[in-house]
Amino acid sequence: MTSVPALGEIPSHWTVERAKWLLNRRRRDVRLEDGIVTAFRDGQVTLRENRRTEGFTNAIHEIGYQGIRKGDLVVHGMDGFAGAIGVSDSDGKASPVVHTYVANQNVDVRYVTYVLRTMAMSGYVTTLAKGIRERSTAFDAPTLANVQLPVPPLTEQRRIADFLDAETVRVNAVSQHFRRLVDLVQARVQAVVDAAFAEYEAESRVPVSTVCRAIVDCVNKTAPTSPETTPYKMVRTSNIRNGEVDLTDTFCVEKEIFTEWNRRGTPRLGDILFTREAPLGQAGMLCSDEKVFLGQRIMLYRANESRIRKEILLFNFLSSHMNRQLRLLGAGSLHEHMRVGDGLKLQVFCPPLDQQDALAKQIEEGRDASLRLSALAQRQIALLSERRQALITAAVTGQFDVSTASGRNVTEGVNV
Repeated sequence: MTSVPALGEIPSHWTVERAKWLLNRRRRDVRLEDGIVTAFRDGQVTLRENRRTEGFTNAIHEIGYQGIRKGDLVVHGMDGFAGAIGVSDSDGKASPVVHTYVANQNVDVRYVTYVLRTMAMSGYVTTLAKGIRERSTAFDAPTLANVQLPVPPLTEQRRIADFLDAETVRVNAVSQHFRRLVDLVQARVQAVVDAAFAEYEAESRVPVSTVCRAIVDCVNKTAPTSPETTPYKMVRTSNIRNGEVDLTDTFCVEKEIFTEWNRRGTPRLGDILFTREAPLGQAGMLCSDEKVFLGQRIMLYRANESRIRKEILLFNFLSSHMNRQLRLLGAGSLHEHMRVGDGLKLQVFCPPLDQQDALAKQIEEGRDASLRLSALAQRQIALLSERRQALITAAVTGQFDVSTASGRNVTEGVNV
């Protein structure tokens, strides 16, 4: 048996080759009709308009852009470590941050893509690449050229790619059903909140600035993070979702940075954190007394509980009433970002104080069952993702013969 870095042992009749002998780099001119192609972290490479257009920064002059053709292998130089590697399904153009290849006659480009994504998801690409920014690496063309890849006979590569194409489609289809369920659950949660606020007239709405003891907006640049684990953590927009602030995936910083970045006010237990960009409109309550500070594009609202309970303030941010205000800020469509000044003008429902505890309890009871269902659905999505990657890893390393295996029982180490 031969061993390959990051993949382990492969069958003895397979060979190992450096990527530069299997892939031919292409630098094509851009055509007038070319739209922008994006390599997404889930492995899809497609025209940006086929997925979404919000959240991107468009170049004014498009200096260095290159042509992409359907069937090209596209590797994102900065996000390749996270899986932004795939075969383009579209003709178009892409920024110079990506590099593009066609496979030689002895290689099935789909098979190579599965191998490279497996290496990326295992963390191997991160160990190779040059650091550019936190949680991103420069997986450039010279680095890729020297990566060692397992190479089965071409007919076997095609069988593996065909098998994985079929199996991943099945897994992805099931995952999509669970994602729809999560979306429906979130819509139901919002409906519960809206129903609770429905009895209050427009006169009960007040500017959020009148019911808060403090409003803090993060206008800092990106904080330098610590390579060591410290008790001082940075909350990012990705930590704020569906009424919660999840601190399980945060960056650590040194005490000096924590102190400097909190000079405008330290987040406290019970504060409501709201994302004003990337994405706009997520809110969550800080339910931990850990030492944290705000990352970019986050606003903090601290309820004045002599006016409004913190739970009622949170539910305001989860309501469709808040969504309508954000749409108005975007002149009829959900805006990509909200200015700090507009964050002071948002209107919230403020029922009589003696009714708020009962109202909060009513909403919590209505949300609980839905949130449990959402958690179960998200767990299933995670398990399906593990299963899909287990299938891919087993296939591209020859752990089973895809010509006879269905793949449905290749779940060693995956709890399904």
